[in-house]
Amino acid sequence: MRLRHLVLFLALAMLASPLAAQERFGGLTGTVTDTSKLAVPGATVTAVNNATGAVRTAVTGTDGTYRISELQPGRYTVSIELAGFQKATVTDAIVLLGKDFPVSAELKPGAVTEVVNVTGEIEKQIDLKDVTLSHNVTEEEFDRMPKARSFQGLALTAPGVNQGVIEGGFQVNGASGAENSFTVDGITTNSLLYGSSRQDTVFEYLQEVQVKTGGIDAQYGGALGGVISAVTKSGGNAFHGEAHYYYFGNGFGAGPVPRLVLSPLDDTTVIHLQDTKQVNNNNEPGGSIGGPILKDRLFFFGSYSPRLVNRTNNYLFANGTDPGSIDLSTTATQAFGKLTYSKNRLQANFGVLATPLSTTGTLPTLNGTVPDSQTSSKASFNSNAGRGFDQNQYNVSGDVAIWLGKSSYLTVRGGFFSDNYVDTGIPNTTSVTWISPSFGIPGLPPSLQQPVGFQNTPQAQISLKDTTRTGLFQADYNESFSAAGTHLIKGGFGVRHTTNDVDSSFPGGYVRINWGASFTSGVAGVGTGKGAYGYYEVNDRGTRGLVTANMPSLYIQDAWTIKNRLTLNLGIRTESETIPSFRPNIQETAFHFGYGDKLAPRLGAAYDVRGDGRMKVFGSWGRYFDWVKYELARGSFGGDVWNIYYRALDTTDVFNLSLNNMPGRDLWNPSVPGAYRDRRVPNFNTVDPNLKPMYQDATNVGFEMQLNPTTVFGATYVHNKLTRTIEDVGSLDAGGNEIYFAANPGEGIATTMFATGLTGPTPTPKPLRQYDALELTLNRRFSKNWFASANVTFSRLYGNYAGLANSDEITTPTNGVGSATAQQQGTSVARAGTSAGRAWDLDELEWDSRGNLNPEGRLATDRPVVAKLYGSYAFPFGTQIGAFEYVGSGTPMTTYVNSLNQIPVIVFGRGDMGRTPTLSRTDLLVSHEFGAMRQQKIRIELNILNLFNQKTPTHLFNCLNKGCGVARADAAMDLSGTDLRKGYDVNALLLATPAGKNAYDNRYGQPDLWQTGTAGQFSVKFLF
Repeated sequence: MRLRHLVLFLALAMLASPLAAQERFGGLTGTVTDTSKLAVPGATVTAVNNATGAVRTAVTGTDGTYRISELQPGRYTVSIELAGFQKATVTDAIVLLGKDFPVSAELKPGAVTEVVNVTGEIEKQIDLKDVTLSHNVTEEEFDRMPKARSFQGLALTAPGVNQGVIEGGFQVNGASGAENSFTVDGITTNSLLYGSSRQDTVFEYLQEVQVKTGGIDAQYGGALGGVISAVTKSGGNAFHGEAHYYYFGNGFGAGPVPRLVLSPLDDTTVIHLQDTKQVNNNNEPGGSIGGPILKDRLFFFGSYSPRLVNRTNNYLFANGTDPGSIDLSTTATQAFGKLTYSKNRLQANFGVLATPLSTTGTLPTLNGTVPDSQTSSKASFNSNAGRGFDQNQYNVSGDVAIWLGKSSYLTVRGGFFSDNYVDTGIPNTTSVTWISPSFGIPGLPPSLQQPVGFQNTPQAQISLKDTTRTGLFQADYNESFSAAGTHLIKGGFGVRHTTNDVDSSFPGGYVRINWGASFTSGVAGVGTGKGAYGYYEVNDRGTRGLVTANMPSLYIQDAWTIKNRLTLNLGIRTESETIPSFRPNIQETAFHFGYGDKLAPRLGAAYDVRGDGRMKVFGSWGRYFDWVKYELARGSFGGDVWNIYYRALDTTDVFNLSLNNMPGRDLWNPSVPGAYRDRRVPNFNTVDPNLKPMYQDATNVGFEMQLNPTTVFGATYVHNKLTRTIEDVGSLDAGGNEIYFAANPGEGIATTMFATGLTGPTPTPKPLRQYDALELTLNRRFSKNWFASANVTFSRLYGNYAGLANSDEITTPTNGVGSATAQQQGTSVARAGTSAGRAWDLDELEWDSRGNLNPEGRLATDRPVVAKLYGSYAFPFGTQIGAFEYVGSGTPMTTYVNSLNQIPVIVFGRGDMGRTPTLSRTDLLVSHEFGAMRQQKIRIELNILNLFNQKTPTHLFNCLNKGCGVARADAAMDLSGTDLRKGYDVNALLLATPAGKNAYDNRYGQPDLWQTGTAGQFSVKFLF
């Protein structure tokens, strides 16, 4: 009765909202023979989890082979027995996520009561049938190595993975940070809007972390980069747990990185500042415990860990003349619970992960000309003390595995990830900001004579709600059989259900004052104008709407092993994807891709070279399709509104300007009452009817060789090529508004770019992102108190398109603004993942100043050589030392010049500024364990990231003229009278701007991003 109730409960939980197939388990496989090397059918293979006591069994087939699937990662004791033979036992078989550990045995005649320990066969460390490039970090490893608090940081240990601000997160084999899949217990935790990782998980309840970087089988969709998976712990027959306390913050950390400032006083002088270290205390108590509810059947595991953050920033407001401080407090909770049922032919799991976060207080960025200074007054930040946000995230997962016979089983999985962001404490006051200094403007009172960046109140978009929800349901059937070899066929059907409910806007819009400046309209015949004090703009910007969509998927995959040495991995996946419309009254959906549009074959082969299981060669090829990010639906299909009104500034009553009060002459289009520049014209009538999904083809060829019982060497060649994407290809209408067409650049309606000047029609360059790499790896698993892993990657990332998270659109803090990013309070340095970026917006982007069409080259995140080394050693007296070392080439820097159409143009070709310095980092962990009562222990640990405080520059300011971040029409290059095919003189065009020589930005070539300095973390744990 209990079993039926449990199955019903899990089934209802999973069907409540649907999820995609993602891996949570590993397996054991092998062949049982007798002393004559003949297959032994009918032998019973029993696997017992050493930590939980969970038991699983299998029986060898007619060929002597067996496979036990759906095993929780960890270490197992495996016994093999059959009447008339001695029992064989393996005491330390390791099961890794997504891999089959080989455990074979040769049975000798004798009584079953006679036990023979098998050691030789468990020394094989290579999964001979797998073609997936994956990097696994187990609990016994990540417990002993330096790391940040959440699992995503371990992805950097894998070959082909880089991390940083310009990468937009984690870059895997050249793909941008928006093109990975992050899962916790099989539930995708990516941002539905941008593709980035959204939910953090601490290590106290994690069993293993895996990074797949290539050769990914048909079970997986939506990832052009990597699949980063975290698997949680389960309870067992014994009670185990821990209580912990963590501290990190300024007590163990370095001061802030340097700050680059263009003086807001004269708009010319460049200043390098070092601000002081501020108060930042993070205290995190908590604990976890797991154990039995019903011995051998039902287990539980739970964890709770709230982080309490208290920060105080001391400021010198009014550009250094008025001291003050602002406090911030945050409570970030990690709460996890899991039930596991295991009995005979049924295994089930149900888990809930809650990570709510609440913040009160907002710390303004520094922009003044002396350390710790802000150009605005203290009064303008009065609202910041109560301004904050709530971010509530919940992850619910469940799975049931049912063994239907000796060679088949069915798994049903489901769950959802809910992510809601709400702003709190923001007043409904329209923000007014100085874009240029107002000193010396005749007729201005002293109170209005202020530097660049001065404001009455911070510019803040109020999100009343921004909820995304991704639900998944997946059913998979696995069958193994013999036919010209052995087959393991897996097939499945899934549904991904997505929702976005958003209401976000700026109260009264936001105002930007351009003191003393003139404005040039993009409307033909209007020309340039200004008022007595310059001009201003009022931005009406927001996002509203509710959308839902379903994406069903199908896949089938066969691992066909021929003569125990050659395995062919053959699979195909397809999906039916609908992109919703935020204005269904105009059009029900934005566009749709059918099953035929997203056929994704996956082909691979692995060969046991010597027949002894210690060396394999392998290769794979696959096509991988992206899942369209909802930022495109919001930005191009009715969710976003962004209208800009330009007016002559003839009043000094600037703090009362708003959408409801816009005095002065219309400078945009005075012939049309209420005219505005529409930066978000919906694309309903401008979608290519033959639009095709974005994809990348990936090829891997390599080998693995076991050097000794614990160490494996590998070498792999990786070739990834993206030649199709979706982007909003742009043009200008008669009113000077940018009109966008949702299309595949270089295909369909986007084979020719619209002319915005004298150039004439331009062939649209097709996207190209090609990544070629040689990866060398050496891994020693944990044994005899130590483990180590090293990898070196030699690569080239080449093309004209960085991907969804566009590293060609970098807005660094020195600009005073960033890239607007939903579901977070602040902005981002890199453009978040979107198919509505600046690429292919206008023809100006596609030519350099020398008349070259399509400036290809090394992309902005190219690092030709990257080396990583990590490991740990446990001394017999209880002390452990772990380390991680990263060394990577610098990235290429490219000059941009901002045009009158607010287009960042690559004028001198890619990489013309050289590279940033070599980037390196050393992390260190030192811990010591003390014995307590019985088997209990106390563990003290110091975890230090960037031990040597290497604040290496990671980006150089690369805008030749002003206008990076906030547009500067007076300094913008006007290409409307230029034939781009003939090239142009950049300097002549800049000197011809209204700003003249002052159009140049003197920060050009200076470092403006740095690697974060030393960050330390102290913890104490009680283990039982």
